[in-house]
Amino acid sequence: MASNGDSISTLHPDIIQTQILTRLDGPTLTSTASTSSYLQSLCTEQKLWQELSTATWPSINDPRVVKAISSFPSGYRSFFADSYPFSEYTWPSEKDDPPTTGLISAVDLYYQGDLIYSRVQEMETESGKGGWFLSTPFRVDMLGPKESIKTRIRYPGGDYEAWVRDMEEDMKLNWILIDPVKKRAANISSRDAVSASRNWLTGDLEVRFSTVVMGKSVAEVATVVSCGSAETWKEVDEEVGGEVDVREVRLQVEDIEGKCLKGRESVGILQGLLEGKRSCKDGCGEERRGKGRYEGYVELKTQWRKEKKRREKTQDTICMIFGLSLFVLLWSFILLR
Repeated sequence: MASNGDSISTLHPDIIQTQILTRLDGPTLTSTASTSSYLQSLCTEQKLWQELSTATWPSINDPRVVKAISSFPSGYRSFFADSYPFSEYTWPSEKDDPPTTGLISAVDLYYQGDLIYSRVQEMETESGKGGWFLSTPFRVDMLGPKESIKTRIRYPGGDYEAWVRDMEEDMKLNWILIDPVKKRAANISSRDAVSASRNWLTGDLEVRFSTVVMGKSVAEVATVVSCGSAETWKEVDEEVGGEVDVREVRLQVEDIEGKCLKGRESVGILQGLLEGKRSCKDGCGEERRGKGRYEGYVELKTQWRKEKKRREKTQDTICMIFGLSLFVLLWSFILLR
């Protein structure tokens, strides 16, 4: 191809856009745009990026998201550039930017490549009356307390552990966070599950999608999908199996102790992901790196707990020695009298 794009310019632009460019994924489309000024003009068409974005994340067809994307610098092209690669956490800037008064969550859940759940939810990030939001544990629930999602997922019975491993492999989750004020978006989910385990209290299977952030402190942005039967798993014969519903899809931010952070700290961490640089190291060919990072984080938590236990043991020993010494001193004082 000539550098000025003369050879391809002989084709009608409609043919290029409808028969060629629509078959490309985002990174390839971006690379194609850099080959010539002619292709760049065709590759930056809003409709092209809109179709690519909505095919990747069906939830963004929601009018609230469409309105937010329309304010982005380059519309859907900017949105895709923000949401497709992984976000690298940076500490939020202290510039005089407009305050973030609300965030939008656009969630798409897949099982074995099929979309089983899609929803958009708005979230106010201001303190509100009584300051409850910023001072209470942060959590976003995409399903109501009595709501569940019927799926085609089935636990066949028998080897439960093998089924759990399959569920971890078969589920994919995109959780896109959108800031309409600052005109930024970020996919805060690991896309692939990083773990799957049974909740000891409810009996439900919890599939976790995690993004580990490293800033002034270490934290985990966890999106969790909770699956169970119409009855609790404790009441289901594991040899017989049964149908599986999705009963929870939630977002929470946890510290290294596993405690849910409050609204103020959580919004700060989410803002750091929105403002962070974008990296293709995770999103462009290394899909399982997110699990590797999570496993490293789990190891760090284990080491932290061991160190905490060691410190507590040392403190207990010091207190015991101090108490014993005080007792001996008092006893000696009594004897001398």
